[in-house]
This record gives sequence, structure tokens and C-alpha cells, in this order.
Amino acid sequence: MKPAWVIVNPQAGGGQGARIIPELEKSLGARGLDFSVHLTNAPGHARALARAARSSAGRVLVAGGDGTIHEAAAGLLSADDPAQEGGPIPPLAVLPVGTGNDFFRMVRSTETIEDAVAALVEGVPRWFEVGEVTWGGGRHHFVNLLGVGIDVEVLRRRSAFGRLPGLLQYLAALASALTRFEPVPLRVVVGSGDGNSITLEGPALLSAVTVGPSVGGGFVLSPAATPDDGRLDLFHAEPLGLIKVLRYLPGILRGAGIQRPEISLCQGTNVHIERTDGVGLAFELDGELMEASTTPLVIQVRPASLPILEVPR
Repeated sequence: MKPAWVIVNPQAGGGQGARIIPELEKSLGARGLDFSVHLTNAPGHARALARAARSSAGRVLVAGGDGTIHEAAAGLLSADDPAQEGGPIPPLAVLPVGTGNDFFRMVRSTETIEDAVAALVEGVPRWFEVGEVTWGGGRHHFVNLLGVGIDVEVLRRRSAFGRLPGLLQYLAALASALTRFEPVPLRVVVGSGDGNSITLEGPALLSAVTVGPSVGGGFVLSPAATPDDGRLDLFHAEPLGLIKVLRYLPGILRGAGIQRPEISLCQGTNVHIERTDGVGLAFELDGELMEASTTPLVIQVRPASLPILEVPR
């Protein structure tokens, strides 16, 4: 059997990633595993490590936050030779060590080091869908979120609140972003693959395409979203004043869902997003800021593409 690869972001969770390494290695060794530990050292490094693991590892454990998981998944899903894409992918176990950990909320039974190691050793793959976005400047995958609008401004401002835990960090950045944010003129078309579509057009506060239910460390935008239903979920909000945002937030945090005229929730297999004023559209992928000079964004679901190891309960 090929050895297991363990990819760790030592900076994740304010240095928690580095602090867990001795206990993680001890737990892996106690299982008698053939494994190697690989530390990320810069943005994008987890993607490169995972791409190498695709042909060298039997299974992969990623310890980090949503950004690390995003990079690792992108590396596993890509190949140096495009003709090899779609070939075997080593299944992935997840140990959440980040500030948001929204991807972890979709995964069963990997909250602790022991849980994650058990998943790596005993886990059964559950096939997750991923999103794929293409635009004039390239192509990328995302495992949970593509966000346009206020989400981009929140991402730009989060570093100023880095001392706060995940959800409070997002809330502080959101409050800061709302003070100066100008709604984005968008046209969003959601298709279901059967010829039917829904079009939303006009100024927007946020348009978020998700695989799972939550973003930003616990904002449950699409409570019904699951990572294995073959569909992407859209949360689209028209401009809202600060008072309405504050009024709606408790329901979103509880996962109760929001039914308001200014908010649209729908599902589909493909989504097209473009600015109607011809300006390039900035967006985020699982916490990675993308500055696009060309629209539209063409987003497709890739069903059953990423094997995630879970321990049956």
C-alpha cells in the first residue's frame, strides 16, 4: 500500500497547526501507519503538496482551516497533465484547525485528532461534489463557497481582526465592510440542467454559491444544502440596510433560514454570474480572493468528485 500523507498548515488557528504535530504524529504512530508529514510554508503550497500526493499517497489527512482544505482539494482534483484528470484520487480525511472550519461542518466524525486518525485508517469514502468555476482568466475548483459582493470586502478586511475567533472575526469584518460597501450590479442565472433557469438581476449585497450550508465560521446561508445531492445552492441578497442585516443575522446563525422578498434561495447544477456594468468581477473561493478582469463566471457542479473519509457511526 502507498503511505499516508499528512499535510499540515502550521499557521492555521493562530499556530495551533504547529502545536498539534507531536500529538498527531504520536497518534499516527500508535496505529502502525506508514506516513509522512508535510508542512505548508506559503499560500498555494498545500495545493502543490496535494498534487504530488495524488500519485504518491494511498490516503491523505489535511490539518488546517478552510483555506488549506480548499488548496489541498484543488491539488487532488487537478493534474500536471490535464489528460490525467478524472483518474484515481486518494481519499481525504480532515482535521479542523482553522478559524472558520465551515467545510468540517459537512464532514462526520473528525473533530479531534483521534477522530481524524480513525477516519484516515478506518474511514469509508463519502463522495462530495465540488464546484468548478471558469472565466476569462482561468479555472478553479472550490469545496464550499464562491462569493461575490460584500463577502469579498469582508475577506479583504478580516486580517485586521485576526485576533478574534472565527465567527466574531467575520462579524467584525462584516460590520466594517457594511459602512462603505456599494452594491454590485449583477445578473445571476441559475440553471437546473433540464432547460429551466432562474434569473436574478439588479444591485446585490451578496451572491454566494455553496456546496454546504455554512460560510464565514457559522453563517448558515443555505440550511438545506448537502455536499452529495449533485446540486449547488445559491444565496442571493439584494441591498439591505444595517438594521435589516442585524435583524436577519440571528436566524441565519441558527440555521433557521430566511424568507424575505430581498433574499432568494435556489438550487441548480450551473450558475452564471456577471456584472452588468462591464467592470471586472472580484470573487472569493473558500477564502481565497480572486481578482477577475473578465466576466461572466461560469460555475458548474462536479458531482461525486472528492472522496472524504468518514467513520461510520
